[in-house]
Amino acid sequence: MKGWMKVVLAGVCVLTAACTSESSQNEAESLNAQVVTLSDAQILRVLQVLNDGEVSLGKMGEGRATVASVKDFSTKMVNDHSAARQRLDTLASDQRIMPAESQLSVQLVAEVQGLMRVLGGLEGQRFDLAMMDTQLVVHGRAAMVLDAIVTPQVQDEALKEEAASERKEVQAHLEEALPIQKDLTGTL
Repeated sequence: MKGWMKVVLAGVCVLTAACTSESSQNEAESLNAQVVTLSDAQILRVLQVLNDGEVSLGKMGEGRATVASVKDFSTKMVNDHSAARQRLDTLASDQRIMPAESQLSVQLVAEVQGLMRVLGGLEGQRFDLAMMDTQLVVHGRAAMVLDAIVTPQVQDEALKEEAASERKEVQAHLEEALPIQKDLTGTL
């Protein structure tokens, strides 16, 4: 075995052992929090962007889906995420938090725009399946953002409660979307 390969393998072993210890896990969590640090104003904007993206995707699905379950899910996304956005706007006003852009909110907007461009080129069953795949991806991404970035950093109590509520809603949407996507997979 070449020398550099031994060093890489040894490094992997050390890293694996280190990552399993509790103190190393706390250090890794601390490092993750330092990578993306957001203020409450930036967190509010991230939540707005996540909801706005779902509303846009939902409206696209309402207009283009050919299967009733995809249309119905799309309508639910428009309704649920519009309501969440309204709650966020009210919260911002009540708590006097002015939403502020961050690299993360800009990235999330760009991701949804890219997904919508791809979906725009599809029709029929391919669109339906791609829409549900996309719903699973964006809701999974939202869950990750809420769990890894928002929840550990949010300071304002009202915003913390709203983020927790939205996390539960995201999970419910994932659980509802998966069987629809699975049904569509069997039809293609």
